[in-house]
Amino acid sequence: MAKSKMIVVWGGEDILSSSIELFLAAKQDWKVVRISNKKDLDAVILAVETTQPDIVIIHQECIKDQTNSALQLLKRHPAIKVITISLENNVMDVYSKKKILVKQASDLITVIENER
Repeated sequence: MAKSKMIVVWGGEDILSSSIELFLAAKQDWKVVRISNKKDLDAVILAVETTQPDIVIIHQECIKDQTNSALQLLKRHPAIKVITISLENNVMDVYSKKKILVKQASDLITVIENER
């Protein structure tokens, strides 16, 4: 049986964020909390503190104006995994600074399930 996950998604009111939310929520025992890009990093930090997620996924457009948002989040909550996703080049940046080329939607599941 797969381990349950709590995931916070910080993204726009767009197809990418909606698709990510639906895609991940379809996994059994996974709960997804979505934060609008109209909210700032403080709202994301509050969501992290109240939900204690395993993973935070950030649409890179959310952090263009907020330098080092992912690093600030990790500094306050080092146990979580932060993944940033870009539509521009189909790349995910993972907390460990790995860059993974996205070839199919299931690549996101692979990154989340990988505990290393």
